[in-house]
Amino acid sequence: MPAHRHRGHRGSFRSLGDRCGVVCGWLVLAAAVLGAGACAVTAPVTSVRPPGPPTFAIVTWNVHAGVGNLPALVDDLTQGRITGSPIRNYVILLQESIAGNQYDVVAFARQRQLWVYFAEVRLSDRGPSGNAILTTEQPLNVSTIILPRIHRMRKAVVASFEIEGQSMFIVNAHLENRLSWLKGGLFADNARGKQTQALVNALPPGPGIVGGDLNTILGVDEPTVRMLTERFGDTPTDRPVPTFHDRLVLDHLFFDLPDGWIATRQVIAKRYNSDHHPVLGLVFAGRR
Repeated sequence: MPAHRHRGHRGSFRSLGDRCGVVCGWLVLAAAVLGAGACAVTAPVTSVRPPGPPTFAIVTWNVHAGVGNLPALVDDLTQGRITGSPIRNYVILLQESIAGNQYDVVAFARQRQLWVYFAEVRLSDRGPSGNAILTTEQPLNVSTIILPRIHRMRKAVVASFEIEGQSMFIVNAHLENRLSWLKGGLFADNARGKQTQALVNALPPGPGIVGGDLNTILGVDEPTVRMLTERFGDTPTDRPVPTFHDRLVLDHLFFDLPDGWIATRQVIAKRYNSDHHPVLGLVFAGRR
């Protein structure tokens, strides 16, 4: 889907889909000037020591049915309270974003002059719920991949970019978290493995990044982790840090970068009202 400018209220975006599970894409350039919000930091934020200014930052975050305080996270990122220096260029991958609530990602993009793509996955009791890509970088195109359905509808959003003269894709995925007992029970990993294989098969060749809530409750030996680590060979090998309830590593970033590029990865200490910690990656061009 090509980028286009916002020219009206939310209803104008709904022509791309409806509230009942049809793929719903909104790609918006907002009309306001990028600025800082008023939300204050109430707890220390993990500090990252980058080896110089990053080319861009990428964050994946499950906002827990829309309650995650997106403005506070973006303010901490852009004002340097997370990395030690302000971040100008970023891509944020959101799961369980709720359209129309107080942290509506499309309305936020309109306020901050950002690009956003929202793919509705299901209609929840709080409103349309889905995956979103929010970014300072103008995407070349965006598409949605419908993953094999095991228990509930699951989708991944794929956006392509040209950054520092390099073509690359960025994926936001949210995989299965549970099954019926007849299909392996709560702790079965076959569903996520099947969805991951379908995702990998659908991705374009070349450099890219995959992030999201992958629900890897069985740890790093799950097929999902093994497949994505093999496909995305520039992923940092640092020790996994829990992202959910300080016990489970559910949220991930995997990297396959252009030659000469490197990335770091860090779990942010604050949860910003969600039950998941955001995961931050910093990407550096030409520093290998």
